[in-house]
This record gives sequence, structure tokens and C-alpha cells, in this order.
Amino acid sequence: MFEQNVVEAYSKVHSKVEYTNNTDISFDGSQIQKEFFEAWKEIETFYGKNKPKQLSFLEVGAWKGLWAIAFCEFCKFHNIEGTYTTITMIDHDPNNRPLFKSLEYVYNNGCTYNLIDLNTFDEKALDEVKAVSGKFNIVFIDAGHKYHEAKNDIDKFSNLAKDMLLFHDIRPTQPDNSCGVYQAILDSNIVLDREICYNGNIMGIGIKYIK
Repeated sequence: MFEQNVVEAYSKVHSKVEYTNNTDISFDGSQIQKEFFEAWKEIETFYGKNKPKQLSFLEVGAWKGLWAIAFCEFCKFHNIEGTYTTITMIDHDPNNRPLFKSLEYVYNNGCTYNLIDLNTFDEKALDEVKAVSGKFNIVFIDAGHKYHEAKNDIDKFSNLAKDMLLFHDIRPTQPDNSCGVYQAILDSNIVLDREICYNGNIMGIGIKYIK
């Protein structure tokens, strides 16, 4: 079972986690499991029975590497050659150093990875990401949650998505709880195909299908 594999892998790399289908915040405070695994079901459904031989995933702003681990497990589960890339300023928070353990897990379990240690506002950020790949199958935006931060990341990286564009923390929608991600999405003329929100006015995952 994919979900259990992710929980076991995360528990091995980081701290002990139990699988649950409720709306509590889990994975060291980074996700609501019900939302997280439903998003992965959407990814699985999108690619259907004829899974691609190769899959690339760009995460804009990684926290400890949960999505990297899940991507690796997804690729293992479906026998896909996976490449995970993240642009993440490591030193913005010393608590994010465990990301390196996740990347080691990704490498040791059959996927390749690229870590771009930059602030997404850095003038070199987009060029560094595009140097890895001009496009990525999946782009997941989850860095800064203030309006100007989310808008910067959407403007720079959303066009790199070939298949799916995902956003985290689409709740709250302002005013003024305050998270500017949803407004930044609207102002970028992106209409979400799916909003996965199970815990009131916090967190939530938005999905836009590119094709």
C-alpha cells in the first residue's frame, strides 16, 4: 500500500508517524494526511494505467522532504524512473536540515535528485531550475505563503509544469487570517481544477491540470 510505504519511509528517515485518514496535522506539522494522500491519488489517476517510464517533480520550497520521499515511493510503486528537484533556501530555518536525510533516502531508493540552495527571489533562481530541466511533469509550489512570495513563485515557476501544477496552503484565503497563496493563484489567472481542504480554514492543496 502506497500510503503505508510513505508513512514507514518517513518514520525511518525522520520521526515516527502513524497512518491515519483523519484531519489532524501530521508529518512534523507539514501536512494533513487526508489531503496529502488524496493529492497523490489524483496524481495516480491523472497518469492512469499507462504510467510514464520517467517522471520529474519540482518542489518550490521543501520542508524536511516529505514530498521527496512520497515521490520516490510513488516511482518505486509504479516502476517509474524518477527525478526530484527542489529549490529551497536551506539556511532559512535550521529545522529544515533533515531535508538532506530525505534526499539521501531518495538517492538510495532509486531516484535522482537536484538541490538548488537558493531563495526563490534570487535573480539566478529561475535559470538554475531551468538548467536542470526546461519542464517538469509536476510542479509543486509551497515556499513563502505571503502574497508577494507566492506570486513571485507562481510567476517564475508555474510555466515549467507539463502535466500538473500543485499548491499547498491555499487556506486561509484572507482577509486576514493571513495567507496570500489563494489570492496569488487567482491574480495569476489560474483556475484550480481541484481544491482538497478538510480542516477548515488551514492548509489545503490545490491542483491545476495542464493537459
